Amino acid sequence: MTLLEPSLGPDFVNDIPLASHEELELQASFFNDAFLTRHLLDVMPGMVLVLNNYRQIVFANRAFNHLSGRPGTESLVGLLVGDVLQCHVALDKDAVCGTTDSCETCGALVAMLSGLSGVDSVQECTLTQHDGIVAQHLTLRVWSAPLCFGGEEFVVLAGTDVSHERRRLALERTFFHDILNLVASIQGFAELMEIDESADPMMVSRRIQSASQKVIEEIDAQRVLLAVEKGELKVDNHVLTSLDVLKDVIELFEGQEISRKRILQIDDDVIRTSFISDATLLRRILGNMVKNALEASPEGYTVTLGVDKNTAGLNFWVHNATVISASYHQRIFQRDFSTKGSGRGLGTYSMKLLGRFLSGNVSFESSPEGGTRFTLSLPDVCPETS
Repeated sequence: MTLLEPSLGPDFVNDIPLASHEELELQASFFNDAFLTRHLLDVMPGMVLVLNNYRQIVFANRAFNHLSGRPGTESLVGLLVGDVLQCHVALDKDAVCGTTDSCETCGALVAMLSGLSGVDSVQECTLTQHDGIVAQHLTLRVWSAPLCFGGEEFVVLAGTDVSHERRRLALERTFFHDILNLVASIQGFAELMEIDESADPMMVSRRIQSASQKVIEEIDAQRVLLAVEKGELKVDNHVLTSLDVLKDVIELFEGQEISRKRILQIDDDVIRTSFISDATLLRRILGNMVKNALEASPEGYTVTLGVDKNTAGLNFWVHNATVISASYHQRIFQRDFSTKGSGRGLGTYSMKLLGRFLSGNVSFESSPEGGTRFTLSLPDVCPETS
């Protein structure tokens, strides 16, 4: 699927039309040869790009060069924005930036197309960049405006990195919403023991202990997530058994409100095998899968955990009967995306990130017929071969 279909030019990449070398040289000269224009744009703190009607870069200021990690503008002329920023979609050898299903929800592409259509636009986009084992998530706020110059149609793209702003908002949500609610419940149970002599001390104690444990888990989850994003997390591998891992995960949710009146079970055909991995990280990934499944499931519904073999190793999976809207599929693993509203979305993001840290991959499938199944695929690391 090609989202942009400009008039055909002489050069093509994967059947996608691009400007010829001669056209690019002429277009780049409009902006790079004007000293004052270049100087003014280079001193701006935010990125500024000029793209031709094929969405190829013909001018990039110093801020964009810094953001992309590539010195000099000449090396960027003719490239697509996703290629330069190492978007995981563009890095696929069979994909071209702006032409895949994932690109339909890309705010940067929407801004480009709006500008090329003669309309100003402001959008946000989250790019997933891969740097070895660590995936970097870059969130940009992008402004676009059409530009006609030298008889040619261009789009001016200005942007700023708001990744830190998004991370701050996520932390604020965790500490000012989730943890505050948990601490308030602890205070409430403590006051109950003081004012209600008929309250069951053991019940209140268990509730306080449960809420306290959740506070610790929330803080630790943020600590782990930040360590993974910085590439500082250490993997602690041990010999594990698949069935015991699933039992441990189910035990985490016993007695919790989220699992009340819902059935949490292990698949009858579960594979019982030994393997090597980090138990804490594995439980965290599967725990996030189960939590999402329980939140999505109405009372009386069943959430099933299982393990089966794949050609390269093991698949740990969690299934529920509800369906994720198709409009969410391409964004579900982005850092700031959630179906639950603004500031959420770290659950699926952290699954993906932690799964990659275990040399595995987290994926999902969802349909009205089959429900939703999240899967963690791990390599076949057996105790005998490690």
